[in-house]
Amino acid sequence: MSTVKTRLLAISEAIVDISDKLDELEFEPQSAKRFELFKQLRSFGDELIAIKEKTEGDDNAYASFALGSVCSLLGYFDKAEEAYDEALLHWPDHVGILNEAFDILVEAGKFKKAKIFIERSIKHGGETPDVLFNYASLVSHMGNTDEARIILINTLAKFPDDRGCKALLDELDAAAKTRTSS
Repeated sequence: MSTVKTRLLAISEAIVDISDKLDELEFEPQSAKRFELFKQLRSFGDELIAIKEKTEGDDNAYASFALGSVCSLLGYFDKAEEAYDEALLHWPDHVGILNEAFDILVEAGKFKKAKIFIERSIKHGGETPDVLFNYASLVSHMGNTDEARIILINTLAKFPDDRGCKALLDELDAAAKTRTSS
């Protein structure tokens, strides 16, 4: 394995670790721990940009994917979208990239593009309760609660024990009852 690939794998693992640590600190106010993690992410971002300038093909796509992850964690959603789009040019059916890009597109309010990405993710990666929950949530948020309910009903037929899908379906049903009784 080349030194670039080895380094990209190490950076990728570190980004996942940092993401997990940030999740643990989610409700903690600004802290020295968070600051240090963001500082590490910025450093990885700089390194990934340098790697991208020297690579092409798979290594460049992988660096773009990792850079998208870094930008997403730092809250730079436009830059993350740009990096994910670049990675998808090389790996258009990569479910991990599609799912991460979906998340930042929703955060950025780009719902139509997010829907395209999650539909591609389902097509290439299959149906999982989490992905279908996200799909139904997005569709509902876009105003099509009937379609969202159908997605959830079909999901629960395949995954009857999924609590998240059941809760969302119950919430949509309750909202529909409230609208019809008003």
